[in-house]
Amino acid sequence: MTPAILPGPGHSAHGDENSVKDDTPLVSSARFPLPTWRHFASAGIAAATSSAIYNPLDSLRVRWQVSGTSAASEQSIISFGSRIIQEEGLFNGLWRPGIGVNMIGMSLSGAIRLGCYEMIRNSFEGEKQVWHIVSAGLICGSFAYFTATPFHQMKTKLQACPEGSRRNAFAEMVKLVSRTGRIDTLWKGSVPVSMRGALFSAGHVTGYDGLKTILKARGVEDGPYLHAIASVSSSFWASVMSAPADLTMARFFSTKQNGKNSTQALRDCVLGIYRQDGILGFWRGWNLYFLRLTPVMFTYSAIYEQSRYHLGLGYLD
Repeated sequence: MTPAILPGPGHSAHGDENSVKDDTPLVSSARFPLPTWRHFASAGIAAATSSAIYNPLDSLRVRWQVSGTSAASEQSIISFGSRIIQEEGLFNGLWRPGIGVNMIGMSLSGAIRLGCYEMIRNSFEGEKQVWHIVSAGLICGSFAYFTATPFHQMKTKLQACPEGSRRNAFAEMVKLVSRTGRIDTLWKGSVPVSMRGALFSAGHVTGYDGLKTILKARGVEDGPYLHAIASVSSSFWASVMSAPADLTMARFFSTKQNGKNSTQALRDCVLGIYRQDGILGFWRGWNLYFLRLTPVMFTYSAIYEQSRYHLGLGYLD
C-alpha cells in the first residue's frame, strides 16, 4: 500500500481550513525514502551474478545479431552457436568474451536503476499506477545505462569479435582516452545505450512490479513463487520493448564508424536495419533475446529479492 500523503501547510489532518499553519512536509518520509546502500547492494549483486552466469547466452546473442541476414539465413541459431563452440570452444568463444566488463557494467547500471527505482516511483502522487512504474523505469534506466556506457560499449565490442581478435578491454579504454585526450569519448554511443536502458528497465519493472502488484491484490502471497512468475513477465516485456534499441546498439558498437559522428553513425545503423529487413528487422533475434533473458531474470529476481530480504529491506513492494 502507498503511504498516505501528509497534510500540507495550513491544513489539519481532518481538513480544517482554520487550523494553525505548520511546516509539515507534503510527502511523508515513509512514502519518499532515500535509497540506502542496501538498495544498491542488493540490485548490484544480483546483476553481477546473473550476468556472469549467463554471459555465454549474451555473447551468442550479440554474435548472432551482428552476423547479418545472409549468414543467419544459412543456419539456425543452434548450428551457429555449435559452430562457434567447435571452432573456438565454449569458454573462449562464448563465456570469456567481455565477462569482466559485463559484470562491472551490469552491476553498476543494475544498482542505479533498481536502487533508485522505488524512490522515483513513490515520488508520484496517489496509489501506485502503471504510468508510475513505467515512468520510474524509463528515468532510472536511462540514467543508469548512460553512466555505465563505457562498460556496455566495450562489452559489446568484445562479444562481437571472434576468438583471436579480442583485446584487453581496459587497455583499449586507456588507449582511446590517451589518443583523443578526452575522457568523454568513452561515452560515445551513449544515446542508443541510454535508449536501450530506458526501454529495458521500463519493460522489466512493468512486467515484474506491475504483475506482482496485480497478483498481490488478488491474494497471492509475496514470496519465491510470485517472484518466479513475475520474472517471466518481466523478461517478456523487457525483451519486447528493448529489442529494437538492443539490436541498434549491437550494430552501432560492432561496426567501424569511418570518421562519422555518433548521430550520423546511429542514423546509418537504423536505416541499414530497416532497408535490409524492414520494420520487423528491429526485432531480429527477439526469440533468442527472450529465451536468454528468461533464465537471467529468474536468477536475477531470486537473488535480488532474497538479498533485499536478508539485508532488512523486505521484498520489493
